[in-house]
Amino acid sequence: MPQSLLRNHVLKTLSSEDFALLQPSLRQVELGIKTWLEVAHRPIEHVYFPEMGIASVVATLTGGRQSEVGLIGHDGMTGIAVILGQDSSPNETYIQVASNGWTLPVGSLRSAIAASQSLRESLLRYAHAFLVQSSRTALVNGHSKIEERLARWLLMV
Repeated sequence: MPQSLLRNHVLKTLSSEDFALLQPSLRQVELGIKTWLEVAHRPIEHVYFPEMGIASVVATLTGGRQSEVGLIGHDGMTGIAVILGQDSSPNETYIQVASNGWTLPVGSLRSAIAASQSLRESLLRYAHAFLVQSSRTALVNGHSKIEERLARWLLMV
């Protein structure tokens, strides 16, 4: 698919040279509700770039209490831990609103990052933005009424 026709913001805004590094390994994928994209403490094998829909990043406390700490839509990608040099995440990520998008093996992403400083910098900028969004999500979840939390979630979606 030509880069200009993509809806995913991360992929669409890469330089054409950086996109060319990823394109041979990108595969289109349908993402149904409750599809697991990352399992806590397990190796991340693929990263995902949603074109539509929403993935939730969920943290779990000892005892099983859970809280959504991030949302990933067409503006982002999964695999922040991989961008930051890790193999797994303590959080789980799954589809909340059915989607389609693109998937890329972690090995291919790592090879492309090693080959391109500009790709590495672009993905680190996204990782920073996602971490800021996650901190705001935690703040709202801890200090806002349910109506305000719902309004924020709807706006994010």
